[in-house]
Parts: sequence; structure tokens; C-alpha cells
Amino acid sequence: MSVKKDEAIKDILADYESLANLVLRQLDILEALISSSELHLSEEQLSQIKENEDKLDKWEVKLSDNIVNTIVLYHPVASEIRKLIALYRIIISLERIGDLAVSITKFMKEIKNEEVYASLSDFISHMMILSVKMVKNAMLSFINKDMDLAIWTIRNEDVVDELNRKMLKKAIGKAQKAEEKKNILISFINIKEMVSNIERISDHAANIAEASIYAFEGKDIRHHRKREIEAKYKSSENE
Repeated sequence: MSVKKDEAIKDILADYESLANLVLRQLDILEALISSSELHLSEEQLSQIKENEDKLDKWEVKLSDNIVNTIVLYHPVASEIRKLIALYRIIISLERIGDLAVSITKFMKEIKNEEVYASLSDFISHMMILSVKMVKNAMLSFINKDMDLAIWTIRNEDVVDELNRKMLKKAIGKAQKAEEKKNILISFINIKEMVSNIERISDHAANIAEASIYAFEGKDIRHHRKREIEAKYKSSENE
């Protein structure tokens, strides 16, 4: 039984690595698109993003089923159960990040005014780069049992939120100066939805970091993570 359990957990971790790498490929494509400040997505890029998303959905279903079956069939010990539950939560967040990547490309296609987008592209690019870094560090925190990376990820969620607020403030200011043409208004609406999806990527990165903390410290901080992280951060500074 123990050998089969160990093999099952090993297989789950291997599949998780494949899923994580696929999500990172999606985010790398998206980051490159947004960093270029261009709105023109090639058919090849769109096709690759859609193909990757289909694979992500299949991986998520397979991994979720395998985690549940492993817990039911092999009765892992408490530390293993925490790790498997944390993985289950991480997988859900990764699948949703994949969905958000697809949504962002759809909103990009609907932006009608390139000048408006270009004027806000620095904010959008900065948000995207930081959100991708948060996802990468959150996943590394789980793989390497690195709680410092988990804490860094959760703390930077506020930075992405603030970038979003600044971008929207600038967009509102420009909207008041511009003529209220239909394509300009449509562009503002789609940019707003686009950056909201980027912000949600950072939210899911923080969720992954929470799961890492749960897996290796046994502490569930989902509903009060900022208070817990600030307390822990200040404590480490005073040591």
C-alpha cells in the first residue's frame, strides 16, 4: 500500500509540474504581447493560446481526480493530505489563470483605439510583468518549500491593486478630455476589463502562495492573509 501511495503522489507531482509549465508558457506569451504595446495578435499566437487552454482543462480534470482517488484509496498521513489539498487548491488557481489569459486576449482584440491603449500601456505592462512574477514565485514557493517567496507574493498583491487604481485614474482623466466617440469608449471599457483580469492573475498567485504556506506550515490564512503576512514579516524584521 505504501509503495502504491508513494507512486501515486509522485505521479501527481509530475503531472502538476507539466500543468504548471504549460501555464507559464501561456503567461510568457501574454507578457510578450502586452510588453510590445501592440494590439495585433497573430493567428498563430491566438491558436497557440487556445490549444494550450484546452490542454490545461484536461490536466486540471485529470489531476483533481487523481488527488481525490489517492486520498480515498491510500489513506495518506496528515502531512501528505495537507500537501495534496494544497495541490488541489493550486491546480484550481492555475486553471483559472489559464482562463484569464484567454480572456485578456479577447479583450485586447476588442480595443478599437490604439492611441488610447498606447497611452496606458506602461501601467498595463508593469501590472502584467509583476503578476507573472508573482505566479512564478508562488509556484516556486511550493516546489522549494520557500515561505519567503510565498510571503513576497502575497505582499505584492497590493502593488498590483495600486497599479490598477492609478491606471484607471489616468484613463478617466483622458476620457474627460477626449471626445466621447464610440470606439474610444469601447476601448476604455475593454482596457478596464483587461486589467481587471490581469489583477485577478495576481489574486490567484496569492492563493497559490497561501496553499504553499498551508502545505508546509499547516496554517490556513485564506480569509486573513494580509494580517497574518504583515505580522510574520514584522516579526522576521525584528529578529
